[in-house]
Amino acid sequence: MQKLLFTTSLLFVFSPAVLAEEGLKSPWEYQVISSSADPSIDQQHAAFELDFSANNMDSQNPVFVIQLSCNGVIQRFAPDANSRKTISVSPGDYVLQLAADQGFNEITTKSIHIDPGFRTVIAFQFHPAEVMYLKPVIYLYPEIEQQVNVQLQPNGKFSFTYPAYPENGWSVTAQPNGQLAVDGKNYPYLFWEGTNTQPMTPVDYSTGFVVNGDEVTTFLEEKLTAMGLNDRERTDFITFWGPRMVQSGKSFVQFLFNEAYDAIATISVSPQPTSIFRVYMLFTPLENTVELNPVPQEIKSVDREGFTLIEWGGSEINYNQTLASHE
Repeated sequence: MQKLLFTTSLLFVFSPAVLAEEGLKSPWEYQVISSSADPSIDQQHAAFELDFSANNMDSQNPVFVIQLSCNGVIQRFAPDANSRKTISVSPGDYVLQLAADQGFNEITTKSIHIDPGFRTVIAFQFHPAEVMYLKPVIYLYPEIEQQVNVQLQPNGKFSFTYPAYPENGWSVTAQPNGQLAVDGKNYPYLFWEGTNTQPMTPVDYSTGFVVNGDEVTTFLEEKLTAMGLNDRERTDFITFWGPRMVQSGKSFVQFLFNEAYDAIATISVSPQPTSIFRVYMLFTPLENTVELNPVPQEIKSVDREGFTLIEWGGSEINYNQTLASHE
């Protein structure tokens, strides 16, 4: 069986009109629309006609690139004005794999047979993939024991909170040493996780860090110390993310600081802390064959003056080869 691999760098939007036109039911990822003999194709060849019209492409800015790997031969192309592309193949069985830009599910078809001299039309529709917000935690360090209200609005929805997140936010008794109390129970931090099905801004591979598995602990200790995280915060971060990063063998890392964290979740705290430091790690596992040479990212640090809030979290993001090749 031959295998085709596609990757794209377009963010897709669902188009109901196409479903009505083609008679397809939502939701769907791909449909074989037709397969019939084409007198323009000889008996030694066949053709797949790929239909992307269910995905809203901006005609004013047609940044739509498909990378095709067929038996090790790679080519790139853009669909035509009708959002289609014809691929000439030999008759046989094929599995088609397509990946949209970050934030969208990949599509893998079942084995599709194509006869000699036939043209097979396949329509594709990409759907937003869930992005997991993994273990964001919030530490509070007031100068004196203080009642604090923390309201959080994730870009998406909560999947778990601990302690449970009330409708009006966490109401916390916070101590200068970071100890928190909610409804008479003690906690070291406020914990939440969430999911988002909206496309994230693509990772910029031109700035960040490439980290090998045997360098993970040293890398995290160095960067988190430079950020001004204390012993407990560093330990919590490393014991959660370290095993995941080591398992990947090689990874690309980029940090979102402070205002950039608002793309993940916005936060409102009363009384207002003197210092707020939020850091979110985007972690991308890489194959050993992938070569990236990013400019080292500037590391920001916390100013622990007065009432201080620290928050960290992260997401695992799939590598996008098409984006990387255009850096």
